[in-house]
Amino acid sequence: MFDDWGWKSYKKVMKEAREPTPFKSAAQKRYKRLRRKNDIYTTKGGHRKPNTGSPFTGKMKRFGTDRLRFENLQEIIDDGIDFSSLEAKDELSTALWQDGQLKEEMLHRLSQLASDFMEYLKLDVDVQDVLLVGSMAGYNHSKHSDIDLHLVLDFSEISSDKDLLRKYFMLAKSKWNRSRSVMLSGHDVEIYVEDVDDERIPSATYSVKRDEWISQPSKEDLAIDYEGVTKKVNEKMSEVDELQSLYEDGEYKEAFLFGKDLRSKLRNFRQAGLDDEGEYSNENLAFKVLRRSGVLDRINEYVKNSYVEMRSGDELH
Repeated sequence: MFDDWGWKSYKKVMKEAREPTPFKSAAQKRYKRLRRKNDIYTTKGGHRKPNTGSPFTGKMKRFGTDRLRFENLQEIIDDGIDFSSLEAKDELSTALWQDGQLKEEMLHRLSQLASDFMEYLKLDVDVQDVLLVGSMAGYNHSKHSDIDLHLVLDFSEISSDKDLLRKYFMLAKSKWNRSRSVMLSGHDVEIYVEDVDDERIPSATYSVKRDEWISQPSKEDLAIDYEGVTKKVNEKMSEVDELQSLYEDGEYKEAFLFGKDLRSKLRNFRQAGLDDEGEYSNENLAFKVLRRSGVLDRINEYVKNSYVEMRSGDELH
């Protein structure tokens, strides 16, 4: 049922699932203590190979070593994160909606995107539903919001190993997104695949397939846990610090592997929050802070540049 790429990706996921978590050795822990002691997380002085340059062209902001460095989020964000952009608006987004219904043009384009993605997967299964969820289906939208499009499949028609299928679909989605830029009315479209038996947190949900609301959006007085969000961001930035120090120490292979693992962990971190508490979970809001502040882009740059350094130094062999 899988095409060649899909089958290779499927086997890759199986292999990774059996591999131990990296960077848990005594040596790695010792290196980490030394890096913290020397405070070279974000200073160029800690770069052992200055001729290789930094992975960023812009000026690097110093994070320091204190876990509370995000107590004021403005310290890491050039333009600032305005939490009001995460709060409820008076109306649904006019980019998608008119009089409470999905615009006809958007209905057609989202339906076509779902069809294109299924054709790309080359899976001979029926799509149970196509759902529009997330902030763009409710009142907490902003100019930064993605359009979250969920394709509902019956995983049991494909494989009995549903966890492995989720990883496969995540790989497929990532490859799909890399090969094209999909935007509607200035908003990125994020496609997800979910199982028909998945439990869904009650939230605004629109069926693109049936052109009707499954769960109507509602306006609520939101109580955002700013302190909790900040704590979550701090926790994740400790891992970003580790990635940066690995790169600056010239440990490119370890930085490459650690960066890939970190990206996966952040996706799971966000999804866990969405599954448990929905759009306003601390995990989802922390993820948005990291994304808007450019931290996710930095992780990608470290992964990419670590790979380049590995190739140049023949560290792949």
